[in-house]
Order: sequence, then C-alpha cells, then structure tokens
Amino acid sequence: MSVLSRPAILLASAAVAAGLLVAPAAAYAADTTTDLSASEMRTAVAAVAAATGTAAEQGWKSDLDLTVALGGRTATGRQSIVADPQHGLMGVSSALEDTPVASVFLDEGSGVYSSLPEDSRTEAALTMMGRPAATFAFTAAPTLTLKNDGPAPMDVVVTSVGAGKRTLHDDGSADLTFADPVMGAVTLHVDASSVLTAAESTLDEEDANLSVSVGYGYGPQTVTLPTADETVQAGTLAKAVAYVEMSGLVRDSAVTGAADTRKAAKGGKVKVATLRKLVRRDADRVNDSVNVDVVKVKNITAGVRVSATNPWTKKTVAYTVKASGKKVVVKKV
Repeated sequence: MSVLSRPAILLASAAVAAGLLVAPAAAYAADTTTDLSASEMRTAVAAVAAATGTAAEQGWKSDLDLTVALGGRTATGRQSIVADPQHGLMGVSSALEDTPVASVFLDEGSGVYSSLPEDSRTEAALTMMGRPAATFAFTAAPTLTLKNDGPAPMDVVVTSVGAGKRTLHDDGSADLTFADPVMGAVTLHVDASSVLTAAESTLDEEDANLSVSVGYGYGPQTVTLPTADETVQAGTLAKAVAYVEMSGLVRDSAVTGAADTRKAAKGGKVKVATLRKLVRRDADRVNDSVNVDVVKVKNITAGVRVSATNPWTKKTVAYTVKASGKKVVVKKV
C-alpha cells in the first residue's frame, strides 16, 4: 500500500482531492468534439498519463483548491504538491478552512516526515521529551520510492475513467471530459503534447456537492526537508504520548482485571492463578491499545502488582490486585 493513499494526499481530512479553479478554456474557432466510449477514453487518458509522466521526470508541482457543500454548510480547502524526482523528494501540504496546514514529506530510500497534530497530548509528550519546538515526526522507510509511494500528477484528480467526450482545439490542445464515480464529472485539460496542464471535477449528490480543480507545472523543483531540530522519531513520540496517559493505563489495567476476576469467580472464592491470568490479559490489551508496553505486571503474594515507570520523568504509578477470600482488593501503592 502506498505511503500516501488518495484520501491522505487529497486534503488530509476532506474525502478527496482538489485544486485551484482554472478559468474556462478560451473559445476556439475550430473546436472538434468527439464522443468516446469508456474503452476509448481509458486509452486517451492513458496516453495523457504517459506524456505527463515524461514531462514530470524532471519535477512537477500542483496547486489546488476544493469546495465542499454538505448539510447546508460549505467548506473550502487547498493543497500543494511539489515533486523533485531527481533527488527523490516530495512535499505535500494541505489545509481545510482555517485549520493548520498539514504537511508530509517523502524522502526516497529514507522515510516520511509528517507534521505533528496540535493537540494537548502531543504537546505534553514533546515537553516531557524536552523537544517542545519539534513540529514533525519521522518514520523510517528504507524501501520508499516516489514511484510506488507518492502520487503522480494524474492521481490527484482521476480515480477511474468512464465514457465521455474529447474536444480538440485549433492550437492542438484538448479537453477530455468523462464520469468518475468518486470525483464526479471530470475534465482534463492537456496541451498539444498531451501533457496534463489543468483539471477540474464536480460531484453533485442529493445533499452534497464537491468542486475540485488543479493546475500543474513541470520542470526542476526544490523540496526542503524538516531540520533535525524540527523532527522527532515517530516511534519515540508514540511512546511518549502513551506515557503521558500512564496513570490512567495502569489504573484501567488493575481495575478492569479485578472486575474480570470477580466475574470469573461467580461469587465463589477467588483463585489467585485466575486473578493473575486475567489481570495480565487486560494489561496486554491496554498496552496493545497504545502500541507500547507501558504497563508491567509482577506476581506478589495473593495477587499481582500492576505498575509503570515513566522513562523520562522516572515517576512510577502502581496498584496491587489481590485475592482475599471471595473478594478482589485493588489498592494504589
């Protein structure tokens, strides 16, 4: 699966992609319009993709805007993509309405830089790590390539191709218009060499409307990656975020494990072996939920000690869960 799926590259939280509304093509005296079957249109679009791919070999960029109307509300968004295949770099930035710009950078053979969310848990984790100024997380991906993991120019606006029309202009440029089940009515504007220069789409549903357009440019591009001071390792950040919630994770493991043990006893005498098994199971589930082994469980007399120690602050939170006849006793220590 590609690192940047279509929903991810087309405005992070909007459903699909977009662009800068392009002005309608000028009226030409010798326009010729031809109906194309789905098969013929796929062939025509494939030719555009091939010509565009060749033009993009030195580099390419796209700038787009979108407008979404849903349930009586309207939102706008924007996105830009800059690709530098010569150096194996790509940058994608996007924003919806007044939300902060979200950015992703691909570094071929190295990995992915993703801008950090502006939420309290992330901010607390960065402060705890002593990296409050970091704004990107890096995920290593040595096998990453722009070809396999990044979008191509056509990917921004085309998901599938149906029947439609081709309009040829007297300067050799053309428009291809067809139906796409995801994007709606799509129009590709190509130059005399069949290179994609602009595109737009409109999707009209009963209670929703999506308008998308994008302009393209080709030639050498410059992509600047985040600096070391701006970047933290994604795995380390994920661990820190989990430890921000350490107290709750330990408590939940102990309390849930105790509740499950009481249920298993069915009003009878609580078995220590059952208690230990169920508390460990629930601690494992809690750890799985954050993808970090935060909570530790250790056998003690009549039960277990459930604990965690923050590797940054060295603070420890611990509970004991013990069998006492027909009771299960949970105590913070």
